[in-house]
Amino acid sequence: MKYKIAVFIQALFSLIGLALITVSGFNSIKSTLIYFVLYVLIPAYGAYGSCVKSRIAIAISLFFFVSQSIRSVSDSSVIPYIAPLALSFPFGDFSNGQGYLIDFFAIFMALFLGWLLKAISCSSTPLK
Repeated sequence: MKYKIAVFIQALFSLIGLALITVSGFNSIKSTLIYFVLYVLIPAYGAYGSCVKSRIAIAISLFFFVSQSIRSVSDSSVIPYIAPLALSFPFGDFSNGQGYLIDFFAIFMALFLGWLLKAISCSSTPLK
């Protein structure tokens, strides 16, 4: 059941990211490509990995969500858009573009995927 929940959440994250790409008007192809890789491909690969219980795929998704847990918000950001699903708390001074967002959804997902990765690593059956 816990793997199905992880598959559902990551697939939903990926589908919302894909929908945002199709309706948003990105300024450059570089931003579109980076957004697609970060918010569509990696979560979709994590959903697939959670479905088949792949340690590598879950670890990649875990590192992705860890990297999304604290984000800098400034004018010079490569990706000026927020994640498809975010529960962020602002920290710092946003008046001159020096703030940070602490994303509790990404922290929760990182902890959840770490728990799944530990469960897979401790199991006695051979895995992929």
